[in-house]
Amino acid sequence: MTSELNAVHIPEPDLIFKGRRDNKDPRTGLVNFGPYAPPDAGDSPDSISVGIIGDKTCIRLAGEMLVGLRREIKSKSPNKWLFSDYPGMNESNNFRCSIKLSHSWNQTLSETRDLSRFEKIRDSKVRIGRAVDLYIRMIEKITSHENSPDVILCTLPKTVEKNCAIGERTRDAKDGKFTDEEKRREEHERSGQTELTAWMSGMSKPDPVEKGFDFRDSLKGKSMKYGVPIQLIKESTLQYFANDGRTSGKQDRATIAWNLSTALYYKKKGTPWRLVRLDDAACYVGVSFFRNRLSTKRDMHISMAQVFTSTGEGLVLRGTEVDIDEKTKLPHLTEDQAHDLLQKSLKKYMDQYERTPERVVIHKSSLFSEDERAGFERAILGNDIHKNDLVAILQSPISLMRWGKYPVLRGTMLELGPGSFILYTSGYSPEIRTYQGHKIPRPLRIEHSGDTQNDEIAKEILGLTKLNWNTADFSTSRPITLEFARRVGTVLSELRDDSHVKDHYKFFM
Repeated sequence: MTSELNAVHIPEPDLIFKGRRDNKDPRTGLVNFGPYAPPDAGDSPDSISVGIIGDKTCIRLAGEMLVGLRREIKSKSPNKWLFSDYPGMNESNNFRCSIKLSHSWNQTLSETRDLSRFEKIRDSKVRIGRAVDLYIRMIEKITSHENSPDVILCTLPKTVEKNCAIGERTRDAKDGKFTDEEKRREEHERSGQTELTAWMSGMSKPDPVEKGFDFRDSLKGKSMKYGVPIQLIKESTLQYFANDGRTSGKQDRATIAWNLSTALYYKKKGTPWRLVRLDDAACYVGVSFFRNRLSTKRDMHISMAQVFTSTGEGLVLRGTEVDIDEKTKLPHLTEDQAHDLLQKSLKKYMDQYERTPERVVIHKSSLFSEDERAGFERAILGNDIHKNDLVAILQSPISLMRWGKYPVLRGTMLELGPGSFILYTSGYSPEIRTYQGHKIPRPLRIEHSGDTQNDEIAKEILGLTKLNWNTADFSTSRPITLEFARRVGTVLSELRDDSHVKDHYKFFM
């Protein structure tokens, strides 16, 4: 006997733009209506002031690029549904926003004094650390003025891109290897021992050499204390943009302009768009883990939570060190850790939005352990919240086939049993007349327990794939609650426990 499996299609979620007009495509909505304007927050930003850090060439190219964002840029792709023309960001179209530049917001890196020394440093972690320190000093100078910019564009001249960004010269920094001396020092610090030089008469402990494992992550993390979000861009991208996109293998100029302007707008506290249908009374929490790059113990992981509202606004919370489960080889929270992480997440939500959520939805990229369930439920009940859903979002081993040249429709849902289904968050999208991926799309496997029906959980997940404001793409493959987990985790992994950490996602993206 064979059992019949029924697949259903979840309609593409609608987005709201200015004037509460709706559209399914972020770019089409921005062109036709303009960015969303919250009714209780006044008008949307009408300008974005941008400071620039770089050598003379990069500052010139970056300035030309930012000025170019004010004008229309035609896409060279024949598929205008997927790669639409960029309308320009200015006061006369529906963006109603312009980019402002000033020499007083810029800091110039000297080729002889600042940049030439990076090639001479053999240790890649020290090289990255010194480069980050140089940019931090420039950020400090820019933000020390009373009239500081809304965003700082950190350009990477070729020598920084070659010696400090991802590439052959930094490969050993990514492997996370430590010297015997570094391992010994950490072991002493953990056991409370002090170095001999710390107490010997007439001697002092030498200042540690600041190191970095990833230039972008380290710079993002260490710049937070200055309160101005940053945006990184390579000189090669600036050159490509200046040369009218005549280099193969890169996004076209219109796509670069779409993504950069959307990110800048969000970092100015603008809301490019929001979902039409999402539970306004719910608090969405993404729970994940990241490996502590600063620890010599390769299996040391730290928990983190990302708290989201129905509008898509995100807050980041760093948790505690967690153990690796011997059976699953995955990090899991103890009951007390789960309780404390969610308790702090709910407090952050309530402090920020001055209300208690009526429902809590927890997304996790691995199955919930019994201890985690008990801890989360204890925190939920302790805050007198009566509705909750625990949702594990995994990669599915099951794939479906469809007749024709395009893959399965995005939004296809197949129920496997009570609280278990697969969902295609990537696939063919009729709204853009194509599938925007390159590989065969893989569905997500959802394991759910709680107060909400499976189809409603699927609709929420599909909607949350459309709130990535780091790009103007039609959607992502994972919901925002988990999509940014790796990016946020790698930034936090460059910071010590006592570091100043901002909780708003704009400082991580």
